[in-house]
Amino acid sequence: MSSLVSVIVPCYNYAHYITETIESLQAQTHKDWEAIVIDDGSKDNSREVVEELMKSEPRIRYIYQENKGLPGARNTGLREAKGDFVQFLDADDLLENQKLEWQVKAFEANPELDIAYSSIRYFFDGKPEELFYSMDGFNRPWSLTKSGKGKDLIRYMLVSCAILVNMPLLKRSTFDKVGLFTEDLKSCEDWEFWLRCFNSNCTFQYVDQPNTFSLVRAHENSMTKNRMIMLDSMIQVRTRTQPRLHHSKLKRLNTRFLQLDLAERGIEQQHFESRKSGFKAMLSAAKKQTSPILLLMAFVSRMLPHRSSIFLVKVLRSTYKKLHYLFFRF
Repeated sequence: MSSLVSVIVPCYNYAHYITETIESLQAQTHKDWEAIVIDDGSKDNSREVVEELMKSEPRIRYIYQENKGLPGARNTGLREAKGDFVQFLDADDLLENQKLEWQVKAFEANPELDIAYSSIRYFFDGKPEELFYSMDGFNRPWSLTKSGKGKDLIRYMLVSCAILVNMPLLKRSTFDKVGLFTEDLKSCEDWEFWLRCFNSNCTFQYVDQPNTFSLVRAHENSMTKNRMIMLDSMIQVRTRTQPRLHHSKLKRLNTRFLQLDLAERGIEQQHFESRKSGFKAMLSAAKKQTSPILLLMAFVSRMLPHRSSIFLVKVLRSTYKKLHYLFFRF
């Protein structure tokens, strides 16, 4: 097995960020990499910026395609990848300089390993030196930090997406086992992919070494800011995952959080579209799910202000999460 890492960089109108992203690759202590920039139908000068970079950096390849979204762009990159390892890197994000080195070493030490990953930090646009654990206002660690077989760890990923797409380095053969990204999802396609990896019992290793963070930029155009799109995709992911789960307790866990996603979606619909349509959507979901908690949330949301209703959902999420960590056993 070679040590070549194929770094797949989807780019859509990020000409103003991609130079910094490529520079974070050039700073890697592991030098055996190729960057495959997938221009996903950009309307700005992304092509010109990347082609200028290519004049002095032969490890960059540029591919243009009509817009397919992030999963389609990543799949195009996977089909073009030459390396035995794959790293995803969005065109507005960065990697700390020893990430590839330490994660390649993890594979060298354990040939059975499928996925090596490290932690994540966030930074505000223009301030990459100021790092945060999260952008939820509490600045708390939240990402997964466990190693083992996927079926032993999947319960953590059912609570929420605890691994973001830039965090892992993957063995190329993992995609032969699990498949590519699902292209009809508008968001959360990485979560759906990780859930398939866990459910396929891939071997994960958390690499806790210095200078291995994935750095995610927080700015106005971040996909994660569009909560309605995110919730619709979360509901789709949970619905698709349910029949794949191998244990009844995992199915119940997924169902609990699906009901909270449906509740939050209905509350947001009441606020941003119409109270009547959001309320009816919650009643319909409560009937379909046979969910007293969802039915209760539907009526409570009619009486409470939007912020109070969303806060209540967050409290329930937090409570379910704590109970899961305390009491969940196979």
